[in-house]
Amino acid sequence: MTRRRQVPANDAAGGEHFGLEGAVAGLVSAALGIAGGSMEVLLTGPWPTASDTGYAAFLLANRTPVLAQSLLFVFSSAALIWFLGYVRSLLHRREGEPGTLAGIAFAAGVLGAGLNILGQAAQITLTLPSQAGVSPGVAAAVADLCLVTLALANLPAGVMFTAVAVVALRKQAFPAPLGWVAALAAAASFVSTLSVIPEAGPLSPVGWLTTVLRLVPLLWYVPAAIFMLRRR
Repeated sequence: MTRRRQVPANDAAGGEHFGLEGAVAGLVSAALGIAGGSMEVLLTGPWPTASDTGYAAFLLANRTPVLAQSLLFVFSSAALIWFLGYVRSLLHRREGEPGTLAGIAFAAGVLGAGLNILGQAAQITLTLPSQAGVSPGVAAAVADLCLVTLALANLPAGVMFTAVAVVALRKQAFPAPLGWVAALAAAASFVSTLSVIPEAGPLSPVGWLTTVLRLVPLLWYVPAAIFMLRRR
């Protein structure tokens, strides 16, 4: 007589949804983030400095792409929070009780997503009709608040990726290559946080190196989502 292997109730009931919903949320988050970044090509020109007297006119002329960009980033962060809930479950299963690192990864990831939303709130504020007559100094302060908030969001993101890398490499929660990519994303996130220091140059808030570093997490999010989709 052939004995049937007993499948744990939580795997049998939730295994498919675990991979499908989590993976879709991760891929949607990445797609919305990429779409938000692509809004830059619709601008009438490069972003002026916030103290530029033509800053208000720039925002008025580019209100639609700037607002669209912010909203795409906001919804990307919302999808990311959903995705991270499934990442936490996967990490917890591999790590075991009490699931400390899984909890750290989730809490830090949600904090980073929340700071990203707050940063976009500052940018959305600059697109409101009331900002047309705002003084350059006030516009500079709001724009700097946006940049600083987005830079600081990288700090909890770095903590999240560090926790993910540890569980991936020690407990095989993800394939080893994804564990090393998470470690790379953690390093990139920590370095990105330092963009609040230089006033100019590649690592300044709008520097090319800062932009590149912010793209590194996509190298983990997309393959991790695909991995979750394939294991359902």
